[in-house]
This record gives sequence, C-alpha cells and structure tokens, in this order.
Amino acid sequence: MLQTVRRWLRPLLSRETMRLVVVGTIVESGTHQPRTRLGPEAASPEAYFTLQLTSAALSDGTPRRVDQVVPAEFSGPVALLERFSVGDAVRITTTTETGRQIEGMEPAPASR
Repeated sequence: MLQTVRRWLRPLLSRETMRLVVVGTIVESGTHQPRTRLGPEAASPEAYFTLQLTSAALSDGTPRRVDQVVPAEFSGPVALLERFSVGDAVRITTTTETGRQIEGMEPAPASR
C-alpha cells in the first residue's frame, strides 16, 4: 500500500519530467519534413525511426505495455541517421512520457 501511495505522489513531488524509454529494433528509418504553422518557412528536416519494440517504460521505471506505444515511430536530429540504421537494436528516451521526439538514442544494452 505504501508503495502505491509513493508511486501516485512521485509525479507531484518530483520536478523531473517523465520520459518514455523504449527498446527495440529499427525496422525503418529516413528523413521527413515536419509540419509547421510558424509562417511561410518550412521546419528543418528530421530523422525518423520506426521500431519493433521489445520493452517500454517510463523514466521512473514504471513499465508500459509495448502495445500502448502506438505508433512506435520517433523523430530526432538528422545526424542520428549516421549512427543508426535498419536492423540496429536501440534504446530511445523521448522528451516526454507520451511524446515521440527523441531526447537520447543509444545502442540497446546486450540482453542477458
């Protein structure tokens, strides 16, 4: 019971923004032009990655069902395309718990 109360209060007491952390294999990647409503100028191109997910959780460790992360598509800096390609196992941390903007991306830790 105490753990449940702590889990409910943690977001209220913490100043840290929750983030979504997913692990999976890249099945598609490329660039896309995000839509913008900020005048006549187009937004800068971004990289996108579609993953086949193996796990998902919040940054505090609370697990998420993989089928809750739909679509499993994430966007970030174009430079990520030089480091990661289709078939790579990766771990992605997003900027928010429901967002798809990549804050960090690294090779997935080896499974034990």
